[in-house]
Amino acid sequence: MATPAPPAPLEAHDPDRARALKAKIRDRVSDVRRHLVALRTAMAEFGEDFDLDAFQAASATDDAARLNQVKAVERGVDQLYNYVVELTAFGLELAEVRRRGDELNARRDLATLSRLGVLGSEQGRRLERLRELRRLLVHEYATATAEQVHEAARIVADEFVPFYDAYRRWIAQGFRGVPPSR
Repeated sequence: MATPAPPAPLEAHDPDRARALKAKIRDRVSDVRRHLVALRTAMAEFGEDFDLDAFQAASATDDAARLNQVKAVERGVDQLYNYVVELTAFGLELAEVRRRGDELNARRDLATLSRLGVLGSEQGRRLERLRELRRLLVHEYATATAEQVHEAARIVADEFVPFYDAYRRWIAQGFRGVPPSR
């Protein structure tokens, strides 16, 4: 039987909010696997190694079916990125590093996880790159390139599981800074 994680610091001051945040974390964690599998499946539509040339060609096509395959990758990137950001914000609030009313700021929150030692420097750098790419894809979509979508998909597909493993270790250690595993 697994040892339960120690209580989150927020539980001492606001047990109701801590319970609500933990429920939100459970909801996201229970939902993420199917979205990661769906993203990897969508990426595989462009070859075993998610071929950039095939992805770029599909992105530029008028063939609606092929373009929908590109859109499936884009949506998968967006959803998994949102899970990373939400889990980060919820965890930082449980750790009392972030206040409930703080404005959402993915850059700051991811940098805080790196500063706390939850993320290794390379992992933090790659998640920051994902954040920037996702910003371009959502807010500068008219000029976003297939290459940027491709890069974002590779990053999130490669980094989600290591992110989640580091996140779980952090929770298991009572939200204390931990030596990064990579």
